[in-house]
Amino acid sequence: MLRIVSLGERLLRRQGYIVVLILAMIGLGACVSLPGVPSIAQPEDWSYRWLKGIPCRAPCWEGITPGQTTAEEAVQILQRSPIVTAVKITAIPGAPDVGVVEWNWTNTGRRGGGAEFHAQTPSSPIYLVAPIFPVSFKLGDVIQAYGEPSHIIASSYYGPDIDSGVFYDLSILYLPQGFIIGVAGGRVKPTLSVDTLSEAVVFFAPGEEGLRSAFQWAAAYPNGLIPWQGMKDFDYYCRDEAGKPCP
Repeated sequence: MLRIVSLGERLLRRQGYIVVLILAMIGLGACVSLPGVPSIAQPEDWSYRWLKGIPCRAPCWEGITPGQTTAEEAVQILQRSPIVTAVKITAIPGAPDVGVVEWNWTNTGRRGGGAEFHAQTPSSPIYLVAPIFPVSFKLGDVIQAYGEPSHIIASSYYGPDIDSGVFYDLSILYLPQGFIIGVAGGRVKPTLSVDTLSEAVVFFAPGEEGLRSAFQWAAAYPNGLIPWQGMKDFDYYCRDEAGKPCP
């Protein structure tokens, strides 16, 4: 069976879970342009609004709340936002049930991310929001804004090619608040500290059901979610697919 990977999952995973900074699935979509409204001057420090609770706190982002806001409502909300422009709905070839509300950033005109919904039932709420920010976020700043994480998802695995070596993935989960952040890994083992940089953030409806709605791997890999126990090293949290400590 063909498995369709969501844009949020593409942002947060490489071969396991982490950062891919290209929304290839959106790029293949058929776009439907929507009437816009005059742009408002983009505020300074706009990338950090979600950490300041402007205009709302997670899981809400720029007025869109996964599990509550519909696609039509999201379009109307984003058209009034000072930080986005060119709002449109995207159809995904080969994935008839996946629809995306997409936008660009006002200051650069570059693709800004997307919010996914079930295209066959457009009145149903959006189940994830995945902005592509041009900046990284320190874990310490996220903790200052939202407290300590609820879970860590850490893994190591061998690459697909012979002698390709070991790769590392790390995501930090805020299950009650409804968002997950990705940390760059690859061949370099990530470190955990207040200065650890997050490369991507995806918002979803808070709780386990919201996580499963946003990410298919959450149901298939439940043993990978390790409760947060403070600033330990990567190896302390790392688990294989069976939920056992990494070798």
